[in-house]
Amino acid sequence: MNNPKQATSIPIDLLRKYDRPGPRYTSYPTAPVWSSDVGADSYIQALQNASKNQDDAFAIYCHIPFCECRCYYCGCNTVITRNSDKVRLYIDTLKKEIENTAKHLQNRKNVNQLHFGGGTPTYLTIDQFNEILDTLDKHFVFTDDCEKSIEIDPRVTTDEQIAALVKRGFNRISMGVQDFDNDVQVAIGRIQSFDLVKAKVDYCKSLNFDGVNIDLIYGLPKQSLESFKTTLAKAISLRPDRVALYSFAYLPSVKANQMKIIESELPVTEDKYKLFALAIEMFTDAGYLQIGMDHFALPNDGLSVAQNDGRLHRNFMGYTVQASPEMVGFGMSSIGYIDNSFFQSYSSLTQYMESVEKSEFAVYRGMQLNQDDLIRQYVINALMCNFQLNFNEFYNKFKIQYHEYFMKEHKELSEVFVDNCLDAPSGGLRMSSVGRTCIRNIAMVFDAYLNKDSGSKKPTFSRTI
Repeated sequence: MNNPKQATSIPIDLLRKYDRPGPRYTSYPTAPVWSSDVGADSYIQALQNASKNQDDAFAIYCHIPFCECRCYYCGCNTVITRNSDKVRLYIDTLKKEIENTAKHLQNRKNVNQLHFGGGTPTYLTIDQFNEILDTLDKHFVFTDDCEKSIEIDPRVTTDEQIAALVKRGFNRISMGVQDFDNDVQVAIGRIQSFDLVKAKVDYCKSLNFDGVNIDLIYGLPKQSLESFKTTLAKAISLRPDRVALYSFAYLPSVKANQMKIIESELPVTEDKYKLFALAIEMFTDAGYLQIGMDHFALPNDGLSVAQNDGRLHRNFMGYTVQASPEMVGFGMSSIGYIDNSFFQSYSSLTQYMESVEKSEFAVYRGMQLNQDDLIRQYVINALMCNFQLNFNEFYNKFKIQYHEYFMKEHKELSEVFVDNCLDAPSGGLRMSSVGRTCIRNIAMVFDAYLNKDSGSKKPTFSRTI
């Protein structure tokens, strides 16, 4: 490590204090409070309302659910199959959903962000993938500065597939790594060598992607401080543009595949804190800037520049510099945000395909935001993305005073101020470098739904650390 003075050291006592179940705030209001009363008819109306803003660009997310096998730790919506007929039907359904959406959006066509997630998007052949892209190209116009990104599994993605992505304008690529230690890989059912990942990273860099990113997970079985330190050093040696560092949420009652994980092999709570603290220290020491609670980016990366300028945005695809507040989701389990409303499609492959065939869309739940929702959404996004809230900008947008509207919530932040996680310079709120690790806890203070008893089963959230 070359610049030890840059490292951010996180007190373990602080992590212990703020570690509790809570939302990740990829959306506000969060998905557990969405309603089945909001369905396909509401979605069609929202698309038609959104079509009036013809000059505004929007984002597109496409979900490709297929994998050849399921990793033990995985929490994604996936379909394990080698049935080519099932894949063919899914592609046809996805194309039909794209066409239906374009019909209701009418002349609103500009797209400035496209992301393929999964599953394993490169499970599809080059021809199958191009078929989907051709359908998108037929109905939408991708802006010159469009960010086209995709998640890949280095174990199954060929160089030919990566080269084909470049030809179709993809400029960002993310690789699932999770951990480089062999014992950990065996314990999570995902074997991939460092040499394999390095070869894929080097090849992508040779093709001049704007960003080559990797994903890591802490809290996996058999992870130790020593083994994870080696994994982090190897990850840093690859010099990825961005790193996503996720906390492993062990929820075998929700994700049956996690029952293959031996619970006794998971790091105890105190050790998990230390793994997280070590990662923050090593990445910041290596020159990476902390983006949100669990992302890191090189100083010249677009995310770092945007955060420094207060222009960082966040949606279900992650952190982004593209100002596209609206997003259309395609595919099983996909989520969209249109006309100040959230919409989610069925997570069952059969339900998704049958619903699109029967009624154009597979939306089964969502939420139409009221003014209070929009106000709180703005505050949470500002803190989650840019680690600060400017009171003047807040007033200019909503014509209300922060301290009047959030008098109760601001008092609840007193403990965070005492712990030097947050301060209140003239005209705003600002997170400290240490306090960034408890950003989810701070966002929870502004969540109007979190402590309400809706009469239904309390949602299960992962722990904040």
